[in-house]
Amino acid sequence: MKEENKQIEAVSETHPDTLQTQENTAIGADVEQKPAGKKGMPRKKKLVIALAVVLSVVVALGAFFGIYSAAVIYGTTTITLDESKTYQTMEGFGASSAWIYQDFGKLDNPQIKEQAMEMLYGDSGLKLNTFRYNIGGGGIEVASYGDELRGAESFFVAENFKGDYSVFKDASNYDFTKDAAVRELFELALSKGNIEQVVFFANSPHYTMTLNGKTHGEQINVDNLKEECYEAFSDYLMVITDYLYENIICKYDKDIKVIISPVNEPQWKWGGEGATQEGCHYEPEALAKFYQQFYTTLNAFNETNGTNFEMDIFECGKYMMVASSARVNEYMTEFEKYPFFESVTNISAHSYGADTSKFHRTLFSEYMDKYYSDLKISITEYCVLEFGVDPTMDMGIFSAQVIMRDLAMLDAVNWNYWLSISKGDYEDGLIYWNNVDGQDVIKSYKRYYAMGHFSKFIESGSVRIDASYSDTLAFNGVECVAFKKTDGSIALVVINDSSRSHKINIEGGYANVTEILTTEEENWKTSEYSNTGSVTIPANSIATYVFSK
Repeated sequence: MKEENKQIEAVSETHPDTLQTQENTAIGADVEQKPAGKKGMPRKKKLVIALAVVLSVVVALGAFFGIYSAAVIYGTTTITLDESKTYQTMEGFGASSAWIYQDFGKLDNPQIKEQAMEMLYGDSGLKLNTFRYNIGGGGIEVASYGDELRGAESFFVAENFKGDYSVFKDASNYDFTKDAAVRELFELALSKGNIEQVVFFANSPHYTMTLNGKTHGEQINVDNLKEECYEAFSDYLMVITDYLYENIICKYDKDIKVIISPVNEPQWKWGGEGATQEGCHYEPEALAKFYQQFYTTLNAFNETNGTNFEMDIFECGKYMMVASSARVNEYMTEFEKYPFFESVTNISAHSYGADTSKFHRTLFSEYMDKYYSDLKISITEYCVLEFGVDPTMDMGIFSAQVIMRDLAMLDAVNWNYWLSISKGDYEDGLIYWNNVDGQDVIKSYKRYYAMGHFSKFIESGSVRIDASYSDTLAFNGVECVAFKKTDGSIALVVINDSSRSHKINIEGGYANVTEILTTEEENWKTSEYSNTGSVTIPANSIATYVFSK
């Protein structure tokens, strides 16, 4: 890795009033003399001419852009698919089991649980291939607040801890009948046959390992994991992961990739007045030290038990390089000092705050390309973070833009929504469970269908190919991303964020087209037809076109 300071360099512009002008007064210089008796052009006339020139330029530019935009909006533009230019290989799409699963799984209603898991992991639903399992720190056991779901039940039997942290290495000190609601849904999801990777992630260490005996900090921005518990926390994660792998995952497919993510959003405060949610702050140096210990424990466990569990870092709360709170460069620079970093192949980050901004994605992408070009990027969490569930197509298009731009601008190999199931009136779930007139119901909104335009048709192993669009100035609100699928077909996802339909020429597609369309009125409407060289995408819509031979 480069040793130079890896801060994003600000571009400083020199203002005209600071420039020094050199007069033509050098010795021997030829100085043009005005003819005798002749005055220069009047100042007022000069100003009029200058204004006329500026006005002419403005009019000309206006005419150009007017003609250009009219041609783009009303004419036909072109998407060119170039299979010779390839980018990242997709690994998966998924969502988290956190919070609501603890209640939803307790329902005495097998049909609604089956419905939910089919909608998320089944062929008729989103066909997600990544399950993010939240390993709790026992926050629900020590909670003194109303929303206990933001804590989680732990498998560890706290009464067995007598001050000796070596107990965390012994599986007999755990009760694996706990967390039953989540485990049931986990098995139901696995039974759908589409899960290829499971990420076990922790928001906090077990509360017996923390400074304040809670799963959130007493003070803001203070590391809560005791340094003497680095090894114990690593053992804790290994024992739980191994049990769930051997006793649940292997019942369905022993070749499912198992990834452990021990830390989540280490930059955030995770403490102070009003703190309730499981979370743990880590300063960069402390986090790097912990990762080194976890990596050592992981390797030893794999070697002893013949497992192949992988490590994920660092679930960055947001990748916005200009946000001082994110401190991306501080953490990455500290990681470089430790041997574990040489084996890291992937960096996980969250898209919170970036929304659809191309600016933030460009900065982060340039930073990673410049200093860590050998690392892949996974987006492991995102939601809108607003009260009020927006069921409209506007939210569907917004969500699709977030996903598309993370794939196209960051080369993300994984993309995960935050909660797979939510409850209430907050923008954080793919599907929603509510009780209406005494009946439990599952609802989905346009955001759910937007996710499906990617997760259903871009399977693991698909390779992103170049998809250039001739509307270079983005006048008509259309953008796209394309993948070469494992069966040789091409999946092209197109978003039309405008109030007009657009006819688009397609260069590089195959003979047969399957069109999947979502509009305000319809969801995943499917049509099949022969490729005529163009498609028409309706106003305010998302379309996936699968081209096959």
